[in-house]
Amino acid sequence: MSNNKITFAILAGVSSLALCHRAMALEFYSPMQPGVSTGVPAGALPPPGLYGGADTFLETGPVENGKGHQVAKTSGANITPQLLYVPGWQVLGANYGMMINQPFNFNSIKVGAGATPSAFTGYGMFNTILTPEILSWALGHGNFIAEGMTFYIPDGDFRHTGTSETLDSVSNNYWTFEPNIAYSYLGNGWNFTLNNTFDFNTKDNTTDYQSGDVYYLDYTIAHAFGPITAGLIGTYDVQFTNDTQFGAPVANTGGSGGYGNKWMHAAIGPILEYNIGHATIELRYLDGFAGRNGGNPSFFHFGINFPIM
Repeated sequence: MSNNKITFAILAGVSSLALCHRAMALEFYSPMQPGVSTGVPAGALPPPGLYGGADTFLETGPVENGKGHQVAKTSGANITPQLLYVPGWQVLGANYGMMINQPFNFNSIKVGAGATPSAFTGYGMFNTILTPEILSWALGHGNFIAEGMTFYIPDGDFRHTGTSETLDSVSNNYWTFEPNIAYSYLGNGWNFTLNNTFDFNTKDNTTDYQSGDVYYLDYTIAHAFGPITAGLIGTYDVQFTNDTQFGAPVANTGGSGGYGNKWMHAAIGPILEYNIGHATIELRYLDGFAGRNGGNPSFFHFGINFPIM
């Protein structure tokens, strides 16, 4: 994969959100959108410069309980403008970068069966996503490894009634601290990347809801054919601590029995990128094929990325 491909593809990877309602797991939204870093050689940073872009996605899928049965349906859209700055500094032998994303979201959820289910919609600004530190080490022979730290600021359009978040809320009312470590192989036109990310959430003091912590694995296997890159992407996401409210574990989604409301989601699909001069256009599709205690959505992404200076 060329330096230009690294430059533009990196922007798509640290953005957006999952259209996940509180009836799923976590309180309303998962901070990191499942599969958002697929297609990105997340182990590598581009050459020094300022880069811009936007990632847009459409989402639809069922909300599934702890037994994998549908209890609701979600749909929606998101657009996330992005800026990445690589100043050319070396820190601990690694290239240094920083990033900011600001997602805007529309979502809809339908609860219940029959011809007239209850429907709720919401739109507005999601939490600002700051990544003040990305370090990428070039290991030689096309191998890269990187680590970063991201913060989700609770400054979006959070809505509630008393101690309950309302169904038209579109952000989280808590901080999320998100470290990641990624490996990329970029030799001979290949992009083979594994990106491991953890979300550690603080408590929402308005609702006294503590969302559990989550592990995400995004993976990419893609190859460049001239200006076109094509391949396979996927994600596996699992919550490893309980949701709690008022000090007690939350009941599983949809009355399926059990407590903790631990969420799981897996999806797989194709990726296609095309270089046009100094810009890259990217199409991605992730088909949700497994879920528990939450959404099992499928995502269609359209992204464009370019150097600013």
